[in-house]
Amino acid sequence: MPPTLTSPPPAVAAPSAGPTESVVLPRLIARAAALGETGARSLLRPAGLRPDVLDGPATARIPSMHLYRLWTEVVGRTGRQDAGLLTAAQYRHGQFDLFDYLFSTAPTLGEGLDAARAHLHLLSDASLLTTEESEDEVTLTYGALLPDSELRGVVAEFVLGAFSQVIRHSTGGAVGPARISFAHGAPRRTADHTALFGGGRIDFGAGTDSITLHRRALDTPLPGADPALAAIIRRTASAVPPPRPAGPLPELRRAILTQFADGRPSLAAAARQLAVSPRTLQRRLAEADTTWRAELDAVRQEFSVGLRRTGTWSAQHAATRLGYAEARSLRRAQSRWDARDEPGPADGDGAGAPEGTGGPAAEGARQS
Repeated sequence: MPPTLTSPPPAVAAPSAGPTESVVLPRLIARAAALGETGARSLLRPAGLRPDVLDGPATARIPSMHLYRLWTEVVGRTGRQDAGLLTAAQYRHGQFDLFDYLFSTAPTLGEGLDAARAHLHLLSDASLLTTEESEDEVTLTYGALLPDSELRGVVAEFVLGAFSQVIRHSTGGAVGPARISFAHGAPRRTADHTALFGGGRIDFGAGTDSITLHRRALDTPLPGADPALAAIIRRTASAVPPPRPAGPLPELRRAILTQFADGRPSLAAAARQLAVSPRTLQRRLAEADTTWRAELDAVRQEFSVGLRRTGTWSAQHAATRLGYAEARSLRRAQSRWDARDEPGPADGDGAGAPEGTGGPAAEGARQS
């Protein structure tokens, strides 16, 4: 049954700052990994999630960090590095709530994909889906704003597996991936991958996580196409716009987050992502009365809070995730953040370390 559409879904406040996920995701993950509701609830508690995730409103959100923590619990308890793939295999149409019906009521597969990209935030605002078209193919590449090297393969197999399921259901089984590419290395056995993805070629160690379709598949009509219902669902989905990160230049902070996946952020790389020159980006920062160093520092501080909430904090791991060359740099930054957050005179203790010090401000300047 389609979701209730009598009124727009409420925008449920996130329990903490930072990117969030729809509760439909931990709901599917916990139930797929556990035997019965009791087992599912026992997975949620160590991940910092409340039991009502399983039966509360589908419009509720959870911090993205808690979803990573749930994946850690699932892999730890099951001992299965293919837990993401096995979870995707249990997906059924409708479990992604509004997102599923945005896709399946579109006239064609291409329009369904357009709707999916435009409204991916209904499922996750910590995820990115980009498209690259060639003469014969179209490739959809998945990326995460909160990358985790230990869980990247698990999450990627879940995302691409589930997305392939959505495509297959929405086209009545008429379309499957021509090729699946994973950044992680090949597992010992791939029979389950073949079973889930069908006849498409599966590449491991490809550097990206993506699904490639034949371009002609975009014109495939969808059996569930319903113009009237699609219009209602689009209006409903439009009432939940993509969240905007805090700060004077929110698009910059999002660009910084995406760079954590590849190493140490730089102003030049951020400018490329924003399709402006480094000089233009610096001018916009000055107009907003901020600097590259201050924005990078703010994102690192906020992201570090999320890492601590996962319960798996270690200085070296966190330093790597935050783009520092070594744990010592993170410890210096943490001391400065703690001092800055203290009430009283310490509040004015500088928005960043002075140039020439070894703090992340100077490090950010060197990277630019």
